[in-house]
Amino acid sequence: MTEFQREKFDMLTLHKVLICIFGCMFLYDYYHTTTPVVVRIRDPKFSILGPDSVNEIVVNDTYDQLIDIRNFSFKINPQTCRDYPAGLLLVVLVASRPTNFKNRMVIRSTWGRSVDSTKVVFLMGETNKPKIEQQIRNESQMYGDIVQGNFADAYRNMTYKHVMALKWVVHHCPTAKYILKTDDDMVVNSHELRRFLAKELSPWGTKGLITCQVLEHAQAQRSNKSKWRVSLTEFSAQYYPTYCAGWAILYSQDVVPRLLATAQSLPYFWIDDVHITGICAQMIGVARTPLSSLILNKHRTNLLTMFGPDSVGQFLFGPPDLNLDKINTIWKAIPE
Repeated sequence: MTEFQREKFDMLTLHKVLICIFGCMFLYDYYHTTTPVVVRIRDPKFSILGPDSVNEIVVNDTYDQLIDIRNFSFKINPQTCRDYPAGLLLVVLVASRPTNFKNRMVIRSTWGRSVDSTKVVFLMGETNKPKIEQQIRNESQMYGDIVQGNFADAYRNMTYKHVMALKWVVHHCPTAKYILKTDDDMVVNSHELRRFLAKELSPWGTKGLITCQVLEHAQAQRSNKSKWRVSLTEFSAQYYPTYCAGWAILYSQDVVPRLLATAQSLPYFWIDDVHITGICAQMIGVARTPLSSLILNKHRTNLLTMFGPDSVGQFLFGPPDLNLDKINTIWKAIPE
């Protein structure tokens, strides 16, 4: 064997060794990141109801008041739950901008499709544009799933929208066992969520449930460059109380009227997830239960769309901030 042939042989051997090493690293990473792990709620801070349990719901709310709005009214108010006197398993309240028609259409055709045990409604305020308002009325007449309040739909009015959601449930869908508040830019694994609620929790509901992606020791932002900036007048403490990321929050039936009553009695604070699931939840003494791996993150989303549902294990919803193509792609990867 010549010197040239020996060098060529050594290089080929080295390449094979490197390919083998990197291949083993990929398989190791794939195995440890995609092996499905069934994760149930750990350390639950709520109780499970049975067929003989009674959730005593006390409603103490002024219908035409929304925090500091004294002449509140529902401009559009579908009677979604009227034909279900025994109650729905789940009602999903999706915060949406009036102009996000395409988002709503994608949801209606994917995870938000109506079934007997679950209903989806879209929450919004009003605009000062007559053309868009007319489009909203037309959309409502066609689909019957829009709840609209008489406040401006604006970034700093998120808390009005959230509290309106609680008010709508209390007055117009009080028998729903579970309430999911979410946004129109994420995916709900609706098949798995219904199974999870009915079988891993209880078809009769739970008591004291607020579960979500829990955020702890979050610092109030003071920088003028932050879109989440709050002044000392708005919130004086350095840290927020433990609260839920607002894009997906699951409530039990009994918690909603208690949160509503508390929110109605407090000064307005515009960061709705901090206000409702942090300040108000702390005041009524309901702990926030983390959902941990039951929430799909971006890494697991990529695995799902590349390798299928067995690669990520059980999940209920997520992630947030998706474009419409990504919502469709994720939904197609979820088995019916």
